[in-house]
Amino acid sequence: MKPGATFKHVVALVILVGLVAILLDQVILPIYVRQGQVSYLPNVVGLSYGAALKSLRKAGFRASRSHVARTHEYPPNQVFEMYPKAYSRVKKGRIIQLTVTEEEKMVEIPALVNKTLRAAEIEIARAGLLIDTVMTTYSDNFAAGVVTWQSPKGGNLLRRGSGMSLMVSKGEPPVSYYVPSVLGKSYQNARREILDAGLDIGSIRYIYAPNLLPNTIVDQSIAGGTVLKLKRAMNLTISTYDRSKEH
Repeated sequence: MKPGATFKHVVALVILVGLVAILLDQVILPIYVRQGQVSYLPNVVGLSYGAALKSLRKAGFRASRSHVARTHEYPPNQVFEMYPKAYSRVKKGRIIQLTVTEEEKMVEIPALVNKTLRAAEIEIARAGLLIDTVMTTYSDNFAAGVVTWQSPKGGNLLRRGSGMSLMVSKGEPPVSYYVPSVLGKSYQNARREILDAGLDIGSIRYIYAPNLLPNTIVDQSIAGGTVLKLKRAMNLTISTYDRSKEH
């Protein structure tokens, strides 16, 4: 090979190496560094969705409304949760998943009186409501297993997920009535037992009794265990901490 040709090859090689070095320094390495950049994720929980987008974009991230939280406890269109969590070390450019609140819709309460308990349960579930309490009572006007009363009433509006109370018939009252002993029980439980026995509640008298929990049954007008041939009302004496209620 001639000396001139060798020199040209050396010059070409030097130029090529220089170009590769420039390419690495100006193009490839910056891309690699940018891809590997990480940053602390700002906390956008509690911000409006628009404000959260601006904050995340400013920090070099993107955002997506991935979930909706229906609630009446927080204003609508507010960031409720974020993933990854705030202050995590995350690569810039990553999409941050945001859960945003939406105003909880009110639902119409179905009319349930005269329907079976099973039918009422299905309608309540379809409306997005719950059953809080089911009470039973004897009834001359409703067949056993049929709803005789509901609270709140049908046609009213209620927040989705709220609870309802139902009264269900046990059918016609028995020929005889067995009086339950409700002494020492709360008024709420005593009331349920008395009504379930087919009896009525008569007058209520309060007595100051600081050693007992309020609304505890202290006395009943018909002794527990008594069997009645006719339906009667039972008078109750209930404890209270309030002397002004005593009479």
